[in-house]
Amino acid sequence: MTDHQLLGEFVSERSEAAFRDLVARHGPAVLRACRRILGDPDEVEDAFQATFLVLVRKAPTIRDPETLGNWLYGVALRVAARARRDAARRRDHERRIAAMSPACWEPGRAWDDSERVVREELARLPRSYREPIELCYLGGCSHEEAARRLDWPLGTLKTRLVRGRRRLRGRLARRGIAPALLLLLAWPGRRASAAVPGDLLEKTVGAMLDDARGLLSAGASRPAELARAFEHARRPPRWLGPLAVLLATAVVTTLGVALRAQARAAEFESFAALPPNLTDVLNVECR
Repeated sequence: MTDHQLLGEFVSERSEAAFRDLVARHGPAVLRACRRILGDPDEVEDAFQATFLVLVRKAPTIRDPETLGNWLYGVALRVAARARRDAARRRDHERRIAAMSPACWEPGRAWDDSERVVREELARLPRSYREPIELCYLGGCSHEEAARRLDWPLGTLKTRLVRGRRRLRGRLARRGIAPALLLLLAWPGRRASAAVPGDLLEKTVGAMLDDARGLLSAGASRPAELARAFEHARRPPRWLGPLAVLLATAVVTTLGVALRAQARAAEFESFAALPPNLTDVLNVECR
């Protein structure tokens, strides 16, 4: 079945089977998008589920079901970016708390800090250099697949990949990170798998069923919280409508006043242009 048919069946019947097929079909790409942004496996799973919760709620409004894959990929990137910002704020809070405690060293902490620095510097690269690195190292794409997705010639992709790595290496060196830690971009378990893990698929379908039954409130789970944050971010502020009406009213009123003033000025000019003798007659009649 096509995406159009599966989406139509899900919207009309709330079909669990149709939703499961959509998750299985588009899940690998959504998982890659989440892994591009996030490092923690739990945060990746939360963002993945949140992306498909957004689909559950927005499915009737999707105008072109044939572009569902691109739509989901974009939602996943934005949801994961929100999760990353939340995690950064949480880490900052934890860092302030830790600063008030006796310093201690934890196994693996230096490695985690290095990973964070690599991702920060990667995010600062120009898009033309960042995207091929993300696709080939974080997304698990071959050079040929990445070139197709970016719609670039293969030679262009390879050139930008080399230049991007060179820039990233320089940025890391300035922050005291050994170039060998570029291997962080391809550490085991971070490459995309060919299919969505079975337990994650079942969790996502379960979240859909809970949402359909009204059992999934905004604070019930982290995926639900992320999905709600995405929906609110896309929704225009409540004050925008009344403000637009007020501005339109002000414009119409100002335009009306200007037109009336212009009409009066034209009437005065036409009266002033009358011959002197006719003006005298009119003035006499007026008196």
